[in-house]
Amino acid sequence: MNHEKIATRVENVSMATGIIAGVAAAGAAVSAPTGLAAVGVWLGITSAPLIVTAAPILGAIATVTGTISGGTYFYAKWKNRQLQRNSQSQQSINLNGVRDQTIGND
Repeated sequence: MNHEKIATRVENVSMATGIIAGVAAAGAAVSAPTGLAAVGVWLGITSAPLIVTAAPILGAIATVTGTISGGTYFYAKWKNRQLQRNSQSQQSINLNGVRDQTIGND
């Protein structure tokens, strides 16, 4: 698989998880228990809403995928530079080879 395609796909996954984590954080802020409900959650009498529990997990997933996305982005840039250098050196070798052959035929 092409390194640029991989970097693009990982970037898309990273963006999607970032959006999901942002929505979950906003939902957690809105639905977080307050007042006596918060005291009940703290005492363990009641449980926190699922979105309040899931928001930190989704944030961690978004962080990990963002890190992987950054790594694949820089890998793709590095790989492109290597390919460009190899093609330029190959072109210069081909040009030198053509020149050597024409000089040898004279």
